[in-house]
Amino acid sequence: MGDYAAIVYLIIIAGLVVWLSRVISRVKSLTLLLHKRQREREAVYRFLDVFGDRLTSGNLSIEPALEILTSFVVDQTEAEAAAAFLLDPEEGVLTARVIHGIFPPLMESTGYVLTKQKYLVERVKREKIQLGHGIIGEVAQSGIPVLIKDAALDPLVPHFKNPVVTIRSMIVAPLIAHGRTLGVLAVVNKRGVGAFQQGELDLLVSLADQAATTVEMVHLYDELAGKQRMEQELELAHNIQQMLLPDSCPQPEGFAIAAFSAPALEVGGDYYDLIWVDEAKRYLGIAIADVSGKGIPGALIMAVVRCTMRANAPGNLSPRDVLIRVNERVYEDTGENVFVTITYGILDTINSTFCFARAGHEPLVTVGKTGDVVLTSPLGMAMGLVDSDLFEIIEEETIDLLNGDTAVFYTDGVVEAMDSAENEYGQKRFFNLIANNRERSPQEIIETTLADIQTFTKGFPQHDDITMVAVQVKARRPSESPRPAAMAFTEV
Repeated sequence: MGDYAAIVYLIIIAGLVVWLSRVISRVKSLTLLLHKRQREREAVYRFLDVFGDRLTSGNLSIEPALEILTSFVVDQTEAEAAAAFLLDPEEGVLTARVIHGIFPPLMESTGYVLTKQKYLVERVKREKIQLGHGIIGEVAQSGIPVLIKDAALDPLVPHFKNPVVTIRSMIVAPLIAHGRTLGVLAVVNKRGVGAFQQGELDLLVSLADQAATTVEMVHLYDELAGKQRMEQELELAHNIQQMLLPDSCPQPEGFAIAAFSAPALEVGGDYYDLIWVDEAKRYLGIAIADVSGKGIPGALIMAVVRCTMRANAPGNLSPRDVLIRVNERVYEDTGENVFVTITYGILDTINSTFCFARAGHEPLVTVGKTGDVVLTSPLGMAMGLVDSDLFEIIEEETIDLLNGDTAVFYTDGVVEAMDSAENEYGQKRFFNLIANNRERSPQEIIETTLADIQTFTKGFPQHDDITMVAVQVKARRPSESPRPAAMAFTEV
């Protein structure tokens, strides 16, 4: 019996050892994967940082954009050379638009004497590669990236007599945006000894995804150069802006919500968003922002704000923390004269409270059943002006919403609407109108405001974007608590 127990004990110990070794192996595997993902993410962020200044300058064309891209790719993959090939969809051929380093020809020589690097670059740029031909055409056609560790053994890699540059190792990744192939990104020969590995392939694919979006955006912008630039720019910026706004407003139980946004004659960057913060749909994030800058740069900055908001808002019940994170991105990716004013808060649809932070934006206006107007303006400066250390002065405040209360968010285009004599519509008229229409629905309050602005301006052209979001409590669930005394307001 003792021998049997000893055998069972040894079996258990052996099983535990095997299980533990598997756990250790799994942890190591996950750690390596985490490090790889971190490296890819950091590389993408660095690329965005490098590209940020050019992106918002409004002067970026395709060649300079690809120069930035290929130079960055060479550094990140430790390659000797890289080339960006773009596809001509009408002819079905790819040509090298930008080359960084000594990149080898990929087609049979035509007898051109390659005595200097510049002649080699000219030769490679003159090559027209058909879809499906060679490694470049194959990757463009299939949309599948390729890693070649030993080029001498791969039939897709061309082999010439007396090559100017011998290809030892190679990675090729497609540039695909919205399901459409724009071109191919290729790197050759890892610096020093050795070949490219899976890690470099994954990194190049991550960068290619970002590069494809960048190429598409720059290409669209570059096309405007020979056309009616101003009209096209305003139309494109308007379309970008409208695509980034919500299609409809959520209607949580016990609440009614409406929103409106209209650009001025010269497109700006007003933005609003409604984001469910949790999967249970109890907490609704509400944001409204005014981005400095006009045209495409303003719309692109608005896109950066929206994407960063949506990346950081889910699962985070601190509006202050979300705005601090968004400011980090805006501060790093935009120029000195670019800033964003924003109010972001979280509506607790169960307890009927609204916790929010404000970065230099207009005050939150709340009107109750009695008609008292409450202005709430927690401390905070506009985003994009200072780094995190200074921006963290931003404060968070929570207000209690009672039955019949209406909270109104707005951009300065509402109160700064002017008539032909340059008289402003003003806060006082706006707040009085909200108070006098407090029993109407949020949609009706917005429509009444817009009609009143039109009456005041007498059709004088709008000079700034107008955006409003209105939230009304229809049926508060918990027992109501008393409201703080109403704050007096003055026209600014």
